[in-house]
Amino acid sequence: MSSQIFRIKAACLAFLLVSSGVAVAQSSGDARQTFTGLQLRGDQPIAIEANQLDVDDRNTVATFTGNVSVKQGDVQLSSGKLIVYYRRDGKSGSGTGNAEPASAPGTLPGGSSQIERLEATNNVYVKSADQVATANQANFEMSKKLVTLTGNVVLTQGENVAEGCRLTISMDTGVARLESQSCGKNTGGRVRLMLTPGQSGSGQGSGR
Repeated sequence: MSSQIFRIKAACLAFLLVSSGVAVAQSSGDARQTFTGLQLRGDQPIAIEANQLDVDDRNTVATFTGNVSVKQGDVQLSSGKLIVYYRRDGKSGSGTGNAEPASAPGTLPGGSSQIERLEATNNVYVKSADQVATANQANFEMSKKLVTLTGNVVLTQGENVAEGCRLTISMDTGVARLESQSCGKNTGGRVRLMLTPGQSGSGQGSGR
């Protein structure tokens, strides 16, 4: 399957970042600036390209490897590897037990599947317009509505730059925390933020 392109629309892989958009935000004290462009929505077509796709439907895991690229509208996500942990709606539901039959071996789960966790590793890159986030790894936990980027985290918008080791984002509130625990090397265990006058961020008013 090497070099084969996989293009999957939301109807086929609707569990990818479903239920709520993934938004990257930064906050400092009472001043909060939301990176609203860095999100993917489950109600719009999603195109995924990779060199290889492996589906383990028994364990409900889909793994994309090699030059992974995800596109939705203006949003681009790329990484070396993308693992999707999904759940079929009838699998753990209570009440009416119309559980869906398992997908045929080697096929992707249908629109009735829902993501539980998404793991992107190896040079994670997310971009929308002038908003960019990079990290070594990104975890999206849909049940907890939590996004965590770890390892050499860099957020940029225009000429504004924020650097740290761990970024935690609440998908519910859009509030984020950038930490620098055990960053190592030359960071000195501190978060770095460089603001350029005149760079207005996402264009929204600077509300408090």
